[in-house]
Amino acid sequence: MKQPALEGAPPHITAAARSAVDRVQVTRGIACMLLVLFHVVGGNPNDGLRIADGTVTRQILDVLIYIRMPLFAFISGYVYALKPLDPAAPRPFLQGKLRRLALPLLSVTTLFYLVALARAPMPPGPAALGLLHAYFFSYEIYWFLQAMLLIFLILPLLERYLLGHWQGVMIAVLVAFALTVPTEPLDFLSINGAMFLGPFFFIGIASRRLFGAFTPKQTIILTLVLCAALALHIHNVATMPPHMGARRGTILSLVIGGLAPLLLVAHAPRIALLAKIGHASFAIFLFHIFFVVGTRLLLSHIGIGDLAVHLIVGLAAAIAGPMLLQSILVRWTMSRRLFLGLR
Repeated sequence: MKQPALEGAPPHITAAARSAVDRVQVTRGIACMLLVLFHVVGGNPNDGLRIADGTVTRQILDVLIYIRMPLFAFISGYVYALKPLDPAAPRPFLQGKLRRLALPLLSVTTLFYLVALARAPMPPGPAALGLLHAYFFSYEIYWFLQAMLLIFLILPLLERYLLGHWQGVMIAVLVAFALTVPTEPLDFLSINGAMFLGPFFFIGIASRRLFGAFTPKQTIILTLVLCAALALHIHNVATMPPHMGARRGTILSLVIGGLAPLLLVAHAPRIALLAKIGHASFAIFLFHIFFVVGTRLLLSHIGIGDLAVHLIVGLAAAIAGPMLLQSILVRWTMSRRLFLGLR
């Protein structure tokens, strides 16, 4: 993806590249489904559906940690490589990224913060300071936008000196991986998040720029490596204390987060619904949390507590709602630019 979700491919790319972009859209759709599922269930036992640690559902979410956000980062790098910046004249690219990411980051962060403030009011002074903090530090799901902005801002330097050959890409992957912090401390501009996403973004660039089509033998080998890594990861999640088996910055996270999107983009079948979801992935990323929370509150208000109903209805609402909202926002220049970063 260019971001959690960006526009489709440039119109001038080849038919083979456009077929690859179709698979990217399906992969984006999968990433959206995993992200929404995570927030419907909740990231911890005190959030979402309040499912306890140690349950199968919670363990499944922990297993998917090594796939969910790496998918978004990988696709961002892959789609960027379809139309990269010009290192000699990076300003248009950077201006476009600021419009595409910074405007929605500010507007939707503000909207989310105000909704949260309405549910838990506080005095004006602390409320204003809290909003400023949300703009400059990792805040809820929008840390991803801050992190991707940082990556895009340093791309002109990386393109000039590293990303034109496989050795440079390898250096970029390993440096970002070495700097990944397993936990999430106070995170100015989501620097820790940028380091976590960086390796998968660079692998995405390499996938488009440096790798050819995989032979059947290569696909089998990569699939076996991925399956072995997943088996070990599942064992860790099942046997270690809650959340300790799925920490950032491990070799398993790099192997799984790199290979899963690589194989999906290479071989994902054309599934029209997932491709349609993928086309709206940026809007889904930005707004799904509003529909997740709203649906959960509505179902609870009318007395529905069944877990399966919450999962199915919450997932459907958090996918369809942002898609409908996007179709409304694109009608006007101001809303299209402010909330979606489009021209």
